[in-house]
Amino acid sequence: MKTVIRQPKTTDDLARYYEARWYTLRRPWHQPKGSERDKLEKEAVHIMAVDGKSVVGVARLHFNGPGEAQFRYMGVDSRYRNRGIATRLLCALEKQARSGGAKIAWFNAREPAVPFYEKCGYSIFDISYTLYGCIPHWKMFKEL
Repeated sequence: MKTVIRQPKTTDDLARYYEARWYTLRRPWHQPKGSERDKLEKEAVHIMAVDGKSVVGVARLHFNGPGEAQFRYMGVDSRYRNRGIATRLLCALEKQARSGGAKIAWFNAREPAVPFYEKCGYSIFDISYTLYGCIPHWKMFKEL
């Protein structure tokens, strides 16, 4: 089955999107459900990768101001990695950001993901934070 990249369309889609976001990005570090959300959810653009009925990848963007998009919560289920899904999610985020008027996009990347983002044209511009005391993050950006 071909994985489709799209926005959640229904309440059920959104519930499956958040479940996948928690499962991929928070569950491995024993974080509670709800930790995968923040105060910007309603104004953000959500993107998901769907394989059949399963949400296998997630990503989100919001605008920090005119011309600036921030990407967050990007992750792909470990069983679906190395299939180009992350690249397709990132391209969808960039397209949405451009259509919203963004000239730059930035995010905090987990250290193991830095080489992937560099291959996609992003550059480190600063050290960020360490999540849960063990996951270093780097601030990365790209002109769109």
